[in-house]
Amino acid sequence: MQYMEKYPILYENLAKIIQKNLPQSPSKPLIVDLGAGPGLLSAEIRKLMPETNVISLDASIKMLEMAKKHAFKDDFRKFGIILSMSENIPLKSSSVDIVVSRFSLPYWEQPKVSFAEVFRILKPGGRVVLDALNKDFPKWKLFLIKLHMFINLAGRNVIRYHIDAYEIAYTIEQVGCFLTDAKFLIIEKEGNKKDWKFTIVAEKS
Repeated sequence: MQYMEKYPILYENLAKIIQKNLPQSPSKPLIVDLGAGPGLLSAEIRKLMPETNVISLDASIKMLEMAKKHAFKDDFRKFGIILSMSENIPLKSSSVDIVVSRFSLPYWEQPKVSFAEVFRILKPGGRVVLDALNKDFPKWKLFLIKLHMFINLAGRNVIRYHIDAYEIAYTIEQVGCFLTDAKFLIIEKEGNKKDWKFTIVAEKS
């Protein structure tokens, strides 16, 4: 977590994309951070958008404990914690305004089922914001990232986690197919085919 905290700009930029896609009508929009990890993005969302309610959802108890501590440290009161897999989200249908996922997609065991679940819990017109690692990212550039992480004392587990994730990541085209198959309308893409990551915003029509 200490290594990830060195790059707050990544969470700030994604939070701004979420803010841009907030609906105009609800006074207290509900945002689900799917695969929230240590809660750094959830915390950034609350900092930038204090009018929102945020649910931090993850399949790891350890990660949720870190997310809870991080959130409470900054005194974010409207912050929910849920232990759950992406394939079975314990929220009501048509109850969520935005679902955001940052780099958790490679760990969804059944992505088609997960995207169907995201579609189910979103309100009509609700949006999903995906920040995803890019399977097409060149191997030699990936080696440079690994070297950079090693120099910055990221730790073996952190390096292995990030590098291994590329092996099971998806391409922009594959993620686009997941979304369209789940009946989402893609409204925005950011990132080139050879970038290390890409962002896709899609809407439940």
